[in-house]
Amino acid sequence: MKTPVLHQIHERSGGRIAEYAGWMLPIDYGSVIREVNAVRTKAGLFDVSHMGRFDVWGEAALASLQELLTNDAARLADGAGQYTLMCNHDGGVKDDLIVYRRSADLYFLVVNAANLDKDKAWISGHLAAGARLTDCTSDTTLFALQGPESVRILGHAGMPEAEQVRRFHLTEGRIAGADIIAARTGYTGEDGFEITCRNQDAERIWASLLSAGEPYGLIPCGLAARDVLRTEAGLPLYGHELDEQTTPVEASLMRWVKLDKGRFIGRDAIAAVLQRGPERKLIGIEMEGRVVPRAGDKVESAVGEGRVTSGTFSPTLGRGIALAYMPPAAEEGDLVKVVIHGKPRPGRLRKLPLYSRKAV
Repeated sequence: MKTPVLHQIHERSGGRIAEYAGWMLPIDYGSVIREVNAVRTKAGLFDVSHMGRFDVWGEAALASLQELLTNDAARLADGAGQYTLMCNHDGGVKDDLIVYRRSADLYFLVVNAANLDKDKAWISGHLAAGARLTDCTSDTTLFALQGPESVRILGHAGMPEAEQVRRFHLTEGRIAGADIIAARTGYTGEDGFEITCRNQDAERIWASLLSAGEPYGLIPCGLAARDVLRTEAGLPLYGHELDEQTTPVEASLMRWVKLDKGRFIGRDAIAAVLQRGPERKLIGIEMEGRVVPRAGDKVESAVGEGRVTSGTFSPTLGRGIALAYMPPAAEEGDLVKVVIHGKPRPGRLRKLPLYSRKAV
């Protein structure tokens, strides 16, 4: 079982530690609701070092990524990134990830923890001559600073230039005298940054960020709050909304699939599903009241049955919410029944995201 560099600090800070994707990680620091509210209104700091981090480099790096990924990496300028998918030959999603261009011959990938070994083997097996992969995961630590106060906190910690970083772009800087890479992205539906540093610098950077963020209400947060936040924001989780039997068409992710860029693995299969239409689609559910749906619960509707892929109680919306795959005829506003512990409970279908900071 792997442990992050800050494992003992998380324990001393009151973190409840449990296993996730082969790692022992902080699940919460006493109150998931408090942590969710902090990220929505102020800021939270997550240790997400379990996420995989690869450098793909060499003169054939771009050509290799264009073959592997659904989005168009050729559109990236230095410092820019994009959300993208990596599919199998049948169009099923092997993983969803973010790719950043550091330079013309160097790309930085952040992949899902549960897929790290699988992704590493798949990418390495499809690299053209003149391209290489370096796994940086074990040598680096990754933090996620999330929430509306994030940019001010990062500035107070010694990076005032963070305010100028655009969404899905990264910059290099220093915190507590240590070099870092800060990318303006996250998995919560809020503004924020994912910060990569060397392992030997992780402890003082974590402490520096918490100290700089104290006047702004920053608190440490665990993976349980992160899961609630991403569900509210309608963001898919691999193994729940995405897997190798699910295409980007079904998952409503075609915005990040560029069929016109040329050949890539899975392109023809995805185009075929798009042409004939998917057999299901991902949509949100808001429950009546505080009853909580869970993954695997059956969803009954006038147009057929579906299945919950992720469910939780939303502190932001004050009710139970879910992501679910439903028949393609299902529409926003439709009444449904979610069968929870054998009892049908009323809810209503909603477009994703269920929460957006632009809408509040």
